[in-house]
Amino acid sequence: MKELEPALSRFDRRASSYEDSPLQEFLFVPVQQTALQLALQLLPQAQSVLDVGCGTGRLLRHARACYPMAEFVGIDLAGRMVATAMAVTPPKLAIRYVHARAERLPFADGVFDLMFATLSLRHWTNLPAGIAELARVLTPRGVVVLADVFPSCPRRRSAAHLLRRRRHTFVPAELDAVLAAHRLEVIGCGQTRWFGLPDVQVFAAQQSRRAMAKLPTTGDPPRITP
Repeated sequence: MKELEPALSRFDRRASSYEDSPLQEFLFVPVQQTALQLALQLLPQAQSVLDVGCGTGRLLRHARACYPMAEFVGIDLAGRMVATAMAVTPPKLAIRYVHARAERLPFADGVFDLMFATLSLRHWTNLPAGIAELARVLTPRGVVVLADVFPSCPRRRSAAHLLRRRRHTFVPAELDAVLAAHRLEVIGCGQTRWFGLPDVQVFAAQQSRRAMAKLPTTGDPPRITP
């Protein structure tokens, strides 16, 4: 289990300058664009969108034009990040921010049909608990998009090439088992290359085909209430 307080304090301290960080242009925004493009390919329409580890809300602000009718929510464990997100987000975008952690999402079951977690998994204190929560609040046919640097992923390999091979050959070892434990399977992938460092891998997951086969064909998700 990772230590929570040092990371939390670090992000609270960085909140006021986070929007101006050079990493926004060279890392965060490219990764978010890759994640959003993958989401649009797999789910061109969404009713409810959640960003886990939203920081100052940049991904959700960019995504609003893509999903104009969806309800948007961002959560972050760093309270000052949430405060900054609220301050820099124009009210007309109608994005709600909540101070919460991935491992304990304050939402009912099955309320989001699209979820993002970009470059935040490494900061979770418990990856299995966080994935369990994502699976819990995901609608039956919803999509969750995860992006991070995974040590077990080969460097400079084409994710599309690996996807054409057997699926289990490319899903990161540290992610594969926990997704399967919650009946999630990878349905799409991408990557963002930056400088000489390891690529950021982007994976989209959905309930497994076996679980999907048992689902009814109709039904609206419940209302989002924290």
